[in-house]
Amino acid sequence: MKKSVSIIIPAYNDEQTIASSVRGVSRIAAKLFSDYELLIFEDGSSDRTGEIVDRLAKRNSRIRVFHNRRNMNVGYSYALGIRHASKEYVMLLPGPDSLTPDSLENYMGKIGQADVVISYSGNKKVRLLHRRVISAVVSAFLNLLFGLRLKYYFGMQMYEKSLVGKVSITTSSFGVYPEILIRLVKAGHSVKEVPIMALQETSSTTALRLRNVFGIVSTVFRLFFRVRLKSIRFLF
Repeated sequence: MKKSVSIIIPAYNDEQTIASSVRGVSRIAAKLFSDYELLIFEDGSSDRTGEIVDRLAKRNSRIRVFHNRRNMNVGYSYALGIRHASKEYVMLLPGPDSLTPDSLENYMGKIGQADVVISYSGNKKVRLLHRRVISAVVSAFLNLLFGLRLKYYFGMQMYEKSLVGKVSITTSSFGVYPEILIRLVKAGHSVKEVPIMALQETSSTTALRLRNVFGIVSTVFRLFFRVRLKSIRFLF
């Protein structure tokens, strides 16, 4: 039986790519799912992103657009999106324009194969060297800190709305990715890791901005004291 899914897409100053990205995601969703909706969170863009997504929504009733009056960051948008999601499953979709269509379709087709379905890079060499290094170091650090063996913490995520809706999201930053993932995995939920093929990177992304780095670090250490230390104390 095909499933229904709410796909949450953050958009910030993406006027060059957002239209083609949304159309591509919509085509795949229509092919794979019995029902779907695209929840686009326009995050206080200074370009024409807001105008473009509004136009897309007028042409496709499955698209719902939310405008943040100022830049609130992805954690805020995802938390709001999860609350507004009306379908059986929820998918967090950062940067769909950076993926090959076949790879995105393959990933989305794995919905429901585990409690949590996440993505990781299957062709790391297309990423900028400094991003590959940072990604490897961060993943290794998080695995050590929380006793896990995951390949990547900042990719796409899919789960049932009833499951992720119970997660307490405490950050508005990019730290939302490991926060949701670690909370669910440490609670005993199953995980499936799916390789994805990314397009060649030509420039760095907003993920490396100072406030995002600070947000990730603060979120991780809050999680450590609330999740990891709690489980260690329980053993003794």
